[in-house]
Amino acid sequence: MAEKESVLDKIDLQILRELQANSRLTNKELAARIHLSTTPTFERQRRLEREGYISQYTAIVDAQRVGRGFSVFCNVSFSNINQSKALEFGEIVRDWEEVTECYNVSGDCDYMMKVCVADMRSYQQFILDKVGSLSYVERVRSVFIMGTLKLNYSVLPIERK
Repeated sequence: MAEKESVLDKIDLQILRELQANSRLTNKELAARIHLSTTPTFERQRRLEREGYISQYTAIVDAQRVGRGFSVFCNVSFSNINQSKALEFGEIVRDWEEVTECYNVSGDCDYMMKVCVADMRSYQQFILDKVGSLSYVERVRSVFIMGTLKLNYSVLPIERK
């Protein structure tokens, strides 16, 4: 029998907010921040993980520092789209290390990818060698990121104190 997902209460939301801000908090530090003892805090965090509210813990790496600071939103349009092409494209994109995000979107294109590479020449090679090799790609439109005004991976607003 499948486990029933619980409804998030105020404490669960506090745990999620704190972990969004700093996923490296120890259980003891997290418990102190949400004003709960360590055992119930640990149990709640594990339940949130088990139920899929927390999908992973990760480090946010500075792309510039690791030589991938040239970022582009690459909009890809297919000549015609169907289930098999969409599945194939999804499989291919997962293997492209230059692509950090990819979304199936509506509007002027079929997919929007965020591509992070070293420079314009690297991006050109990516387009020519990878994207351009797909016969069903009709159009690629590139939007070069000149600066970042806001970058926030948190889906829940962090409460300001």
